[in-house]
Amino acid sequence: LNPSFKPPPPLSDALRTQLYQLYVSDTKTNSARALSSGHNISIKRLDAILRLKGLEEAWKK
Repeated sequence: LNPSFKPPPPLSDALRTQLYQLYVSDTKTNSARALSSGHNISIKRLDAILRLKGLEEAWKK
């Protein structure tokens, strides 16, 4: 294993749900770029969170 590899810690489900709700409520104010910079999360990671939460919501319906 690579001892210098330090992956980012996992985000709680509550935070992921909060990010998804903020994004869905107002996509202009809470754009992916604004949310990622405000929570110090990469845009790719936030995009994955939004995509997976969207799938989760679709499965619930």
